[in-house]
Amino acid sequence: MDRFKTILNIASKQTNLGFGLVALLTAGGEQIFSSVAFKCPCNELNFLYGLVFLLVPALALLLLGYILSKKMWILFTGIWHNRAKLCCWKNLATTCTAFFQISSTALVAPSSWFAVALLNGNYYECAMTGTNVSVYNQYLCKDMNSELDCAKKLPMLPCDKRNEEVLRTLRSQSQVSSFLM
Repeated sequence: MDRFKTILNIASKQTNLGFGLVALLTAGGEQIFSSVAFKCPCNELNFLYGLVFLLVPALALLLLGYILSKKMWILFTGIWHNRAKLCCWKNLATTCTAFFQISSTALVAPSSWFAVALLNGNYYECAMTGTNVSVYNQYLCKDMNSELDCAKKLPMLPCDKRNEEVLRTLRSQSQVSSFLM
């Protein structure tokens, strides 16, 4: 009887183990992806390039989470099968609850991707050095001798690495964003 209770205890924690495994695989994949595929262009495309590398893989992981969810397919085919019953408030509440549960499971991998990517800071550095917001650029270059020169050279900073102060500021902003997730 004790062995049976132990097996049931492990089985009830299976989802937590699965979430942990998904998060670890996502974090490892992000590290590999970041070191192999990501090279900041260091020109006016920095913002777009950094955002694409931050958002597109997370969106792909979210869609993959929905596609691979057995509950999602049951819910989706059940809705289309019983469209007349969907108007009932009780069925609508049940459907919304099921969709919320599916979404919370599907969001594990994308949120892991965001957390690890922001903790690393490479995508954020690249994206934020390519912004055309003059107030933000002035904020980044406030400690520099010539703010005008710094604002012009801002897109080159991820490749140049000579002005470590600005890059440290960007990395710290990215890491704080990661901790807030």
